[in-house]
Amino acid sequence: MVGVVVRLDELTRLRVSELAGVGPARTRALAALGVETIYDLVTYFPRRYVDRSREVPIGEAVPGEQVLLVGRVMDARRIPTRGGRVLVEAQLVDSSGKITLAFFGQPYRAKQLANITGEVAVFGRVELFRRRRQMNNPLVDPIGDKTGAIVPLYPLREAAGLNSSDIARAVAQVFNEYAEFVDVVPPSLRGHLGLYDIYQALWQLHFPTNEQTRQVARKSVAFDELFLLQVKLAQLRAEREARAVATEHDANPFVPGSARLLEEFLAHLPYEPTDGQRSAIAEIARDMASPRAMHRLLQGDVGSGKTLVSVVAMLIAVQSGHQAVLVAPTEVLAEQHHRSISTLVAEARLPDSVTGRLFEGSPRPVSIDLLTGSTPAARRRRLLADLRAGALDIVVGTHALFNDELAFASLGLVVVDEQHRFGVEQRSALTDRVTVDQGSAPDTLVMTATPIPRTAAMTVYGDLDVSVIEGLPPGRQRVETRWARTALEAQVAFTLLRDEVAVGRQGYVVCPVVDESTKLQVRAVTEEFERLQQAELKGLRLGLIHGKLSSAAKDEVMRDFRDRAIDVLVATTVIEVGVDVPNATVMIIEDADRFGIAQLHQLRGRVGRGADKSYCYLLSEVDTAVAEARLGALVASDDGFVLAEIDLELRGEGTVLGGRQAGRTDLKVASLSHDRDLVLEARQHARALIAQDRSLEHHPRLRAMLQALFGDDEADFLLRS
Repeated sequence: MVGVVVRLDELTRLRVSELAGVGPARTRALAALGVETIYDLVTYFPRRYVDRSREVPIGEAVPGEQVLLVGRVMDARRIPTRGGRVLVEAQLVDSSGKITLAFFGQPYRAKQLANITGEVAVFGRVELFRRRRQMNNPLVDPIGDKTGAIVPLYPLREAAGLNSSDIARAVAQVFNEYAEFVDVVPPSLRGHLGLYDIYQALWQLHFPTNEQTRQVARKSVAFDELFLLQVKLAQLRAEREARAVATEHDANPFVPGSARLLEEFLAHLPYEPTDGQRSAIAEIARDMASPRAMHRLLQGDVGSGKTLVSVVAMLIAVQSGHQAVLVAPTEVLAEQHHRSISTLVAEARLPDSVTGRLFEGSPRPVSIDLLTGSTPAARRRRLLADLRAGALDIVVGTHALFNDELAFASLGLVVVDEQHRFGVEQRSALTDRVTVDQGSAPDTLVMTATPIPRTAAMTVYGDLDVSVIEGLPPGRQRVETRWARTALEAQVAFTLLRDEVAVGRQGYVVCPVVDESTKLQVRAVTEEFERLQQAELKGLRLGLIHGKLSSAAKDEVMRDFRDRAIDVLVATTVIEVGVDVPNATVMIIEDADRFGIAQLHQLRGRVGRGADKSYCYLLSEVDTAVAEARLGALVASDDGFVLAEIDLELRGEGTVLGGRQAGRTDLKVASLSHDRDLVLEARQHARALIAQDRSLEHHPRLRAMLQALFGDDEADFLLRS
């Protein structure tokens, strides 16, 4: 079998048990790591490396420095301490000397270290304790008796019973048995970008000659991952456009005389749209006038004015004789949209010069209604009848809009707000059904107030066009953000809140959970509500809102807060989106370290929506590196896109296809935060290739690889996402 040339897609079907030296026991052990095929094995990459050319002899390790030491573990034992905390000590020995390894609160280390055969690589800071050199809680990686210059260290699980040397031997066996992997990326493209072919890239990523070859190998494999994903996205996009008949729209808000409804709407606005809003509207109008169905992602930071842009898009559909629907993930958000859109279109009139499938005749107001799970049955029946008859232009709602009972006279636009909160099937159900019913595809506008880094948007939403609203509407101020690290600083936050209420303003106090949790030592919103009534906020009018309240109860609380019958709203993250109360100027977030950056930014965006100076206090006494990174970022920046990049850096890419089990299409090497140029290159070349060869008829190896990686199910998931 030595010297065999194999296609990459064939590796996805060849089991590791077919390799020489991999018997049933080793096959089961690899399966425990998720490695079942030879492709799984060659893409099971080292998590880091030991460069033995840079290791320091133990005898030369200097206190105060972080060093890599390699040696054998001796005398591993548990030592009881006065406080009952477990201490494990061992000696690391080489020919030049020895050093003590100390592990606090890690009792399993005694057995682990005692069972190690061969050498280990230890990385940590050298310290002096009782005149002895010591490393506290260092990183320890068994490397066996490997003597090569750069040793790969693989992700391990104790249940698998394998060490890095075992995995490295299995990987090396693949390259012993196969002389070449047939590449699917065009050689000219690899040459243009200075990349290795896939065989050399995989070999050097597992067994690098030096750091330079490892870097080129990493770049080569990262490009492969991104290119294959972008080709699939481009192919899905092209196929969708080829088979879908778009709903026709002929209104352009910025071309005089072409859209009286839109001209009058914009003329009656009490403010001028920002340049960012105008740019996004122009892109959307151009899409809606094109012969292909629009699939556009509208990004905008908190308070950037996405609602206005979506209203103009809906009026383009209405002006052209069609209907529009806006879907929101919660009733609170749906009701907020219904109120704000109704206010915006109150003066808009459909002119008698407009004729379409829905209406003719004298000018009339734009009709808009709300459909949620709480809509009474009688009103729901009337609303459904109006939609079927074409008497209703715009409907705003929640998941209730996905019901099969819904039928439209002519649906021209679907707007999905905060789309990541909907299931994959839900998001596509409405447009798919309508397309079948009316024979044409409605345009789709997906909105998010959670900024997505550009590279992530091009990868996760690679089949969508992206519009970004830059900047904030006039009058919006920067929210002053402070991190309250002590009880005294927290008192300052509540004092400021009382002062703001005293002059007629309002505020929020947000807690992470509803009921007291024994697992998370955080304040429950119900208990904190009762405590605040007797403590820091005694005498103020407090309201309580969380996800366990009924819809009617939540509506009542929000109505009272908007009407200023409540001074301070104590809440969970149910207020994260859709709450627009310009009079609220203070946001206090308790246990802020329990929230992610995106959530904290969204919560902060609930204040600063009026003309008054606003404040956000992040209450957290936790002093960890993660807390420092998250909360420090919020204090330093109010730019959602900057924060999104930081968040991506901290959390990593995870599963790119989100919402499903990890698989071969994950990004294992590519980094959306570090490989921005590669993402752009991959997207550009993938789209150019699909523009010339949509079915990949002239690229059969690439087509086979995509089928092996994605299959019909994952391709469908990717498209619907």
